[in-house]
Amino acid sequence: MTSFILYIVQSSIVFTGLFCLYKVLFSKSTFHRLNRGILVALPFIALLAPFTYLIAPTSPTPIGQVSIVFNEFVAESSKTISQTLHKTSSKSFSITTLLVYAYILGSIILFVKMVHSVWWVIKLKKQSQTQIQDGYQLVFSPLPQAFSFFNWIFVPQGKSQNSDDLIIAHEKAHIQLKHSIDVFFSELYILLFWFNPLVYTYRKSLKSIHEYQADAWVLQGNVKTSSYLQALLHNIQVQSSSNLYHYFNQSLLKKRIDMITKKPTRTLYKLTYLVFLASVVLISAAFTKPRLVSNLITPTPLPTFSQGVQISATDPPSLFPIKNSGKQDITSYFGKARRHPITHKIHAHHGIDIRAKKGTPIIATADGIVVKASDRKDWGNLIIINHAGNYQTRYAHLQGFNVKVKQSVKKGQIIGYVGNTGLSSGPHLHYELRKNDRPINPLKFITLFN
Repeated sequence: MTSFILYIVQSSIVFTGLFCLYKVLFSKSTFHRLNRGILVALPFIALLAPFTYLIAPTSPTPIGQVSIVFNEFVAESSKTISQTLHKTSSKSFSITTLLVYAYILGSIILFVKMVHSVWWVIKLKKQSQTQIQDGYQLVFSPLPQAFSFFNWIFVPQGKSQNSDDLIIAHEKAHIQLKHSIDVFFSELYILLFWFNPLVYTYRKSLKSIHEYQADAWVLQGNVKTSSYLQALLHNIQVQSSSNLYHYFNQSLLKKRIDMITKKPTRTLYKLTYLVFLASVVLISAAFTKPRLVSNLITPTPLPTFSQGVQISATDPPSLFPIKNSGKQDITSYFGKARRHPITHKIHAHHGIDIRAKKGTPIIATADGIVVKASDRKDWGNLIIINHAGNYQTRYAHLQGFNVKVKQSVKKGQIIGYVGNTGLSSGPHLHYELRKNDRPINPLKFITLFN
């Protein structure tokens, strides 16, 4: 549940940042096709960005440092969520659960409204006369406004022929450019992220671009600008409450007139759009090598357990702890200082973090005795194994266990599975090696990789 909420937060941050960039740099340009492309792609980028690390390779090179500032921002945004989860974990009905229910309820309400809008349009079509014209269905409705819905064009009765022709041409442009598909997917996105106030501004921006494109499409023909503007003014009193179809809207009228009469943006300005591409690449890089919340903190020290059982092996732990994995999957190294997202104190990292898909087998790095296999708050599901020579290994944020306390384990035996429990924003393993209860760099002892 926490992972889902953190994903929603991260995706919302990506959407908010990129949409604000669009509003500042591109919304006033006359490159309507480019602007439409950005707005249509933006929700998909925001939805997929947090999953970039699953498909892109990682590397312990300095390029991964681009993620530091961004991930600190994400960690700050999700701080309250994580704290709430752990503080209320003992309650049967936590605040986190309440937030999830509120989120689901909001999505259901918007879904019902969306279905009702579609049903209303279909009902209106059935109650009105229709006519096929140039492959489109003209629907003569009693409403005073004209609008399009996929391949249907709703036109009011009693308009002048010249005005009707221009209105129909405008709505045909919407259909030809397939604007209804954009609107449909944007409404689905709003169903998921209705709590973000910027999604409603996004909806208006997308519809504005649609109107600009349709206006430009009509004016490319043998239509006088003055005649077209007059047709717009005839519809100034028209209003509509549905979000699923296109219409002449008074709030857009001034912007549309300004855009029609505006001097085209210089071609050189297209270079500015590279800023958007660079931002997408930067965000992808940030998620490619995610600096997980667990990387930023030093968990509460745990006691050393002793069960009085003789351990036969004498070699220090030397296996890589995740099956079918290696150094290329390490996302954070031993001793690397990180700023705590809550206390803002800088702590050294006492182990290594290894990226892997949820459910990937974790193996014992040496023979030993399991002294702990349970949840440990910030650590999540934790396994501690005591080894010969006063060595101890710790495996944190597990999805589940494959061993029990006091059980003897052999080197290479599967002991658990990768997860993202505890203070973690993504599936990974936090692995520690200790000697006499003092953290040491496990990479100095690992000689066998899977």
